[in-house]
Amino acid sequence: MPLALTIRSIAVKRTYQPSRLVRKRRHGFRARKATQAGQKILNARRRKGRKKLSA
Repeated sequence: MPLALTIRSIAVKRTYQPSRLVRKRRHGFRARKATQAGQKILNARRRKGRKKLSA
């Protein structure tokens, strides 16, 4: 077995790296309004009576 494989230690990044900007761009109100599918999500949340429609 090569020595390089046994000593290898790479820091693993965790799944969730919070960023308010990315959160708003991906899940924000304007992102939802921009697509037909997003508008369906908003309407479903309105029908359900959600206080918050999007991130």
